[in-house]
Amino acid sequence: MAFDVSIIIPTYNEKENVAIILPEIFRVMKANGIKGEVIIVDDNSPDGTANVVEEIKKSYDIKLLRRPGKLGLSSAVLDGIKQAEGWIIGVMDADLSHPPDVIPDMIKPIMEKRSDITVGSRYVKDGGVENWPLKRKIISNGAKLLARPMIGLKDPLSGFFFFRRSIIDNRQLSPKGYKIGLEIFIKSGTEKIAEIPYKFYDRKYGRSKLDWKQNVEYLLHLSKLYWYWIIK
Repeated sequence: MAFDVSIIIPTYNEKENVAIILPEIFRVMKANGIKGEVIIVDDNSPDGTANVVEEIKKSYDIKLLRRPGKLGLSSAVLDGIKQAEGWIIGVMDADLSHPPDVIPDMIKPIMEKRSDITVGSRYVKDGGVENWPLKRKIISNGAKLLARPMIGLKDPLSGFFFFRRSIIDNRQLSPKGYKIGLEIFIKSGTEKIAEIPYKFYDRKYGRSKLDWKQNVEYLLHLSKLYWYWIIK
C-alpha cells in the first residue's frame, strides 16, 4: 500500500501515551482521507512501550523499530525516515502534547505545494502553551531567541513538524541532541515554511526526558548550525 504521509514518533517509556495517541492519529487520518502510516522508534523502553505498540499495530498501519538502547530523539527520527514510505514526513511526540487533530492543517499546505515545511507553532495567533511552570517558559524562550537569527520562525524549536521528503535529499543531517527540526529547517534551504497554530499541553503520563544534558547538547548543536549557516 502506498502512503502519502509517514509520521515518526520516537518513544521511551510512553506505554500509557501510545495507547491513546495511536488510535487518535488514525482516527483523524481516516476522517480526512489521509493515506498514512506511523513509525514508532522505541529505544528499548523498560516500561514495555514496544509491547503495547505490538498489540496496537495489529489494527493499524504501524511500523515498530526497536533500538537496543536510549540513543536519542534525533537519531530516532533519522532511523524512522529510513523506514518511511510517504513523500511527506511528519514528526510528533508521543506524550500527547502534539494534538492529532492538527495533522490535516499541517499536511494541507504541503499537499497543495504552498509549503515545503509546516511547523506546529505555539507562538503564533491561536497557538499557546498550557500549564508550563515559569522556569520552563524562561528556558524555552531563551533557547528560541538563540536560534532566531538563523531562521525567522516564531517557534523554531518546535518538535511538531511535517516536510516534503525531497527537501532533505542529498543533505547531510547530523543533529546532536533533540532539536532535529531546527536542523532540517535550516539545512533544507527552503523559504516555503508555514507555521500552523496549536495548543501545547504538558504530559499527563510518564516523565519528561528533558534535563540539563539536553540543554548542553542543544547549545553544542546550535554552535554547529551557526557555523553551517555562516559558511554555506
